[in-house]
Amino acid sequence: MGVILKRISILGATGSVGLNTLELLSKNKKLYNVIALTSYNKYKALAKYAKKLNCEYAVIANKNLYKPLKKELSGTDIKCLGGEEGIQEVSQIKVDIMVSAIVGTAGLKPAFNSLGNTKILALANKETIISAGNLLLEKAQSLKTKIIPLDSEHNAIFQVLDKENNKNVNNIILTASGGPFLKLPKTKFSDISINDALKHPNWKMGKKITIDSATLINKLLETIEASILFNLELNNVDILIHPTSLIHGIVNYVDGSSHLVGSIPDMKIPISFALNWPERVSIDKKPINFYKGTEFKFFKPDKDKFPSLKLKKKIENSSFKKSVIIVLNASNEVAVENFLKANISFNDIVNIINKTIKKFSHDKISSIDDVVTVDHEARKLANSIIREII
Repeated sequence: MGVILKRISILGATGSVGLNTLELLSKNKKLYNVIALTSYNKYKALAKYAKKLNCEYAVIANKNLYKPLKKELSGTDIKCLGGEEGIQEVSQIKVDIMVSAIVGTAGLKPAFNSLGNTKILALANKETIISAGNLLLEKAQSLKTKIIPLDSEHNAIFQVLDKENNKNVNNIILTASGGPFLKLPKTKFSDISINDALKHPNWKMGKKITIDSATLINKLLETIEASILFNLELNNVDILIHPTSLIHGIVNYVDGSSHLVGSIPDMKIPISFALNWPERVSIDKKPINFYKGTEFKFFKPDKDKFPSLKLKKKIENSSFKKSVIIVLNASNEVAVENFLKANISFNDIVNIINKTIKKFSHDKISSIDDVVTVDHEARKLANSIIREII
């Protein structure tokens, strides 16, 4: 009897996480049947992998690139779709694994669409959890879809807590490399250029997440994500600076013991874990060499130097936590986009987030429509604040 191939689709296939996933699939073609790949703009890369992996659907979100994609795929049996409606369509196709790697809130609806249509949702889109995590988890549980996070830190915590009782957990710790400016004096932050901020010391990632790592806003977002994913209070999720990025997550138990998950910093490791869960397969990655005098230093982050981390208290003290989180995430996306366009300075990013949260009229969030509305209004407000300082 032959091996039954796992049906898999990748939303956001040409981004950093998507390309790492495609490399793993390319080396294990006998294990997977690729159903759909999507991209926003990169139609040539999309066509290349769609042909290489003989997938059924290729979807380009930017409708203007539908015809060029169709031309690239002429002579094949691959079905071409365009626009957001194309992504919504393929996100509802029955698969065993759906990799959700679309950047930003654009990944929200496709992730929800996949629930009940996929056995495993391998989730790299942190905005979905941050904006609507409780709604997502409730629906996933009712429709029997397993959510496995792909971020190295959350994946590490998942590996420890997957079969553990939460009442045994005292707190969890996510590690941070400290980004490219860990040793840069705060007085020089006003001179940080776009190229400086895009030079991450350990990880190769997309531009947006790399800037988030430079401001450490990514660690704030990750603590929020972890508290939702693992049903913990936000004040029970902590951050430690760990420059070598070898330990990714720590679970401290009530009996005083700690479980740590470590590996070399390579996104293929957590992705492979999700693709093969509950088993593991060899992907030619060596474990940490503990004989090499490896650095295992940890220390507290400097919140004065990285003011993004002070926003955690603002969330904890708010009566409208969900709204504040959505506004924080939306205004950060707007601010980072403007920084990458050289419209604002590096220091402006967190200032804009703070101002947007302060000026926004917060209310309770009870549905996906509420999430979308608050996200939209927060972006409008953030853009208006930016226009004032340009």
